[in-house]
Amino acid sequence: MTEFGEVGRPSVIIHQYANRRLYDASGSRYVTLDDVARMVGEGARVRVLAAGSGADVTRRVLAKIFFQGEGGDGLLDEVVLTRLIRLRNHPQRGVLSRHITQALESFPRPKTTGGEVLPFAGGSGPDPAHTRIDALQARLKRLIGEADRTRK
Repeated sequence: MTEFGEVGRPSVIIHQYANRRLYDASGSRYVTLDDVARMVGEGARVRVLAAGSGADVTRRVLAKIFFQGEGGDGLLDEVVLTRLIRLRNHPQRGVLSRHITQALESFPRPKTTGGEVLPFAGGSGPDPAHTRIDALQARLKRLIGEADRTRK
């Protein structure tokens, strides 16, 4: 599996219309954000193109899916999100992006069967998933803090 989906699987092309409706050209059907999230979760590489201009709006749609599922206690807290926004025009933002990518690559991927996530195996004590998420968030805060200091 690569960052964008399983090796050898073609991209799913989805067209987004001005009214924000999403159309899966390969499946000849309209889809919802939940459908797109399921496709990504199953390993598909999804590309979303604006129907009128053909502009690639994949990142915008994936971000919407991510934050729509965040709810009240999401993966990224307000401090991290605020700093990320402030750093988006930082001259060394590529370094931060690589660090985030490396941190995510070290995070264990859940095993799936038939599209369902298997629970983490383990005994008593803290949930390993929450422990890793807390460690990832702490690492992101440190990296963002370092980038803030180099910007000044």
